[in-house]
Amino acid sequence: MSGIGFSLELESGALTCLAGPAVVAACRHGGRTVVSDGARLYHLGGNDDDGAAIPWRLALPATDGGLPGPKRLTHVAQEGTLGGEAAVAAASEAGAALDGVAGPSGEPGLPGRAVARLGRGSGTTWRVALAGTDGGALDLGAVVLALVSLDRRPA
Repeated sequence: MSGIGFSLELESGALTCLAGPAVVAACRHGGRTVVSDGARLYHLGGNDDDGAAIPWRLALPATDGGLPGPKRLTHVAQEGTLGGEAAVAAASEAGAALDGVAGPSGEPGLPGRAVARLGRGSGTTWRVALAGTDGGALDLGAVVLALVSLDRRPA
Protein backbone atom coordinates (compact mmCIF):
# COMPACT_ATOMS: atom_id res chain seq x y z
CA MET A 1 0.00 0.00 0.00
CA SER A 2 1.26 3.49 -0.76
CA GLY A 3 0.30 6.32 1.47
CA ILE A 4 0.12 10.05 1.62
CA GLY A 5 0.67 11.89 4.87
CA PHE A 6 -0.05 15.43 5.93
CA SER A 7 1.21 17.39 8.90
CA LEU A 8 -0.27 20.76 9.91
CA GLU A 9 1.80 23.00 12.18
CA LEU A 10 -0.91 24.78 14.17
CA GLU A 11 1.00 27.92 15.21
CA SER A 12 1.95 29.05 11.70
CA GLY A 13 -0.50 27.00 9.62
CA ALA A 14 2.35 25.39 7.66
CA LEU A 15 1.27 22.24 5.83
CA THR A 16 3.71 19.46 4.96
CA CYS A 17 2.86 16.59 2.63
CA LEU A 18 4.71 13.29 2.30
CA ALA A 19 3.57 11.29 -0.73
CA GLY A 20 4.42 7.84 -1.93
CA PRO A 21 5.96 6.06 1.07
CA ALA A 22 5.31 2.32 0.95
CA VAL A 23 3.50 2.04 4.27
CA VAL A 24 2.88 -1.50 5.53
CA ALA A 25 1.87 -0.55 9.07
CA ALA A 26 1.30 2.58 11.11
CA CYS A 27 0.74 3.08 14.83
CA ARG A 28 0.93 5.60 17.65
CA HIS A 29 3.66 4.91 20.22
CA GLY A 30 4.43 7.25 23.10
CA GLY A 31 2.46 10.08 21.48
CA ARG A 32 4.35 9.73 18.20
CA THR A 33 3.27 8.31 14.85
CA VAL A 34 5.49 5.47 13.66
CA VAL A 35 5.22 3.83 10.22
CA SER A 36 6.99 0.86 8.67
CA ASP A 37 7.75 -0.05 5.08
CA GLY A 38 8.26 -3.69 6.08
CA ALA A 39 12.00 -3.28 6.53
CA ARG A 40 12.48 -0.05 8.51
CA LEU A 41 10.64 2.14 11.02
CA TYR A 42 10.04 5.85 10.47
CA HIS A 43 8.97 8.46 12.99
CA LEU A 44 6.61 11.02 11.47
CA GLY A 45 6.78 14.43 13.04
CA GLY A 46 9.22 17.10 13.96
CA ASN A 47 9.28 20.85 13.76
CA ASP A 48 11.78 21.52 10.97
CA ASP A 49 13.11 20.12 7.73
CA ASP A 50 16.75 19.81 8.80
CA GLY A 51 17.37 23.42 7.78
CA ALA A 52 16.83 22.69 4.09
CA ALA A 53 14.93 25.29 2.09
CA ILE A 54 11.46 24.17 1.05
CA PRO A 55 10.74 25.25 -2.53
CA TRP A 56 7.24 26.44 -3.37
CA ARG A 57 5.35 27.34 -6.54
CA LEU A 58 1.99 29.03 -7.13
CA ALA A 59 0.56 28.96 -10.66
CA LEU A 60 -2.52 31.07 -11.37
CA PRO A 61 -5.00 30.29 -14.16
CA ALA A 62 -5.09 32.45 -17.28
CA THR A 63 -7.04 35.68 -16.82
CA ASP A 64 -8.11 38.64 -18.89
CA GLY A 65 -8.50 40.73 -15.73
CA GLY A 66 -12.05 41.58 -16.72
CA LEU A 67 -10.75 43.90 -19.44
CA PRO A 68 -11.55 43.45 -23.13
CA GLY A 69 -8.85 43.51 -25.80
CA PRO A 70 -5.07 43.61 -25.47
CA LYS A 71 -3.40 44.75 -22.27
CA ARG A 72 0.01 45.08 -20.61
CA LEU A 73 0.92 43.41 -17.36
CA THR A 74 3.07 46.05 -15.63
CA HIS A 75 3.69 44.39 -12.27
CA VAL A 76 2.56 41.68 -9.88
CA ALA A 77 2.09 42.60 -6.21
CA GLN A 78 2.10 40.09 -3.37
CA GLU A 79 0.44 41.11 -0.13
CA GLY A 80 1.32 39.30 3.08
CA THR A 81 4.57 37.96 4.50
CA LEU A 82 7.32 37.02 2.07
CA GLY A 83 10.47 36.12 4.01
CA GLY A 84 12.67 35.65 0.95
CA GLU A 85 12.43 36.39 -2.73
CA ALA A 86 9.76 35.21 -5.14
CA ALA A 87 10.49 34.77 -8.84
CA VAL A 88 7.54 35.91 -10.95
CA ALA A 89 7.01 34.58 -14.48
CA ALA A 90 4.19 35.77 -16.74
CA ALA A 91 3.18 34.63 -20.21
CA SER A 92 0.48 35.87 -22.56
CA GLU A 93 -1.35 33.97 -25.26
CA ALA A 94 0.34 36.34 -27.74
CA GLY A 95 3.75 34.90 -26.82
CA ALA A 96 5.03 37.61 -24.47
CA ALA A 97 7.17 36.14 -21.66
CA LEU A 98 8.05 38.41 -18.74
CA ASP A 99 9.85 37.83 -15.46
CA GLY A 100 10.72 39.71 -12.31
CA VAL A 101 11.57 39.27 -8.63
CA ALA A 102 9.70 40.46 -5.54
CA GLY A 103 10.42 40.44 -1.82
CA PRO A 104 11.12 40.19 0.93
CA SER A 105 8.23 42.01 2.62
CA GLY A 106 6.34 42.02 5.89
CA GLU A 107 7.04 39.99 8.98
CA PRO A 108 4.98 37.55 11.03
CA GLY A 109 1.93 39.39 12.34
CA LEU A 110 2.65 42.46 10.21
CA PRO A 111 1.97 41.84 6.50
CA GLY A 112 3.61 43.91 3.80
CA ARG A 113 3.56 44.30 0.02
CA ALA A 114 6.23 43.10 -2.42
CA VAL A 115 6.11 44.16 -6.07
CA ALA A 116 7.75 42.47 -9.07
CA ARG A 117 8.08 44.97 -11.91
CA LEU A 118 7.85 43.34 -15.31
CA GLY A 119 9.14 44.29 -18.75
CA ARG A 120 7.04 45.20 -21.75
CA GLY A 121 4.73 42.82 -23.53
CA SER A 122 1.08 42.57 -24.43
CA GLY A 123 -1.65 39.99 -24.66
CA THR A 124 -5.35 39.43 -24.19
CA THR A 125 -4.91 36.86 -21.41
CA TRP A 126 -2.05 36.31 -18.98
CA ARG A 127 -0.80 33.35 -16.92
CA VAL A 128 1.31 34.13 -13.86
CA ALA A 129 3.43 31.81 -11.70
CA LEU A 130 5.34 32.64 -8.51
CA ALA A 131 8.13 30.49 -7.08
CA GLY A 132 10.52 30.58 -4.16
CA THR A 133 13.53 28.38 -3.46
CA ASP A 134 15.28 30.19 -0.61
CA GLY A 135 13.13 28.79 2.22
CA GLY A 136 11.82 32.17 3.37
CA ALA A 137 8.52 32.38 5.24
CA LEU A 138 5.47 32.58 3.01
CA ASP A 139 2.00 33.77 4.04
CA LEU A 140 0.21 35.35 1.07
CA GLY A 141 -3.08 37.16 1.51
CA ALA A 142 -3.43 38.33 -2.09
CA VAL A 143 -1.72 38.32 -5.46
CA VAL A 144 -2.61 41.41 -7.53
CA LEU A 145 -2.00 41.70 -11.28
CA ALA A 146 -1.65 45.29 -12.52
CA LEU A 147 -3.10 45.32 -16.04
CA VAL A 148 -3.22 48.35 -18.35
CA SER A 149 -5.72 48.19 -21.21
CA LEU A 150 -4.25 48.96 -24.62
CA ASP A 151 -7.71 49.14 -26.22
CA ARG A 152 -8.38 52.79 -27.10
CA ARG A 153 -12.05 52.30 -27.89
CA PRO A 154 -14.46 53.95 -25.43
CA ALA A 155 -16.04 51.55 -22.97
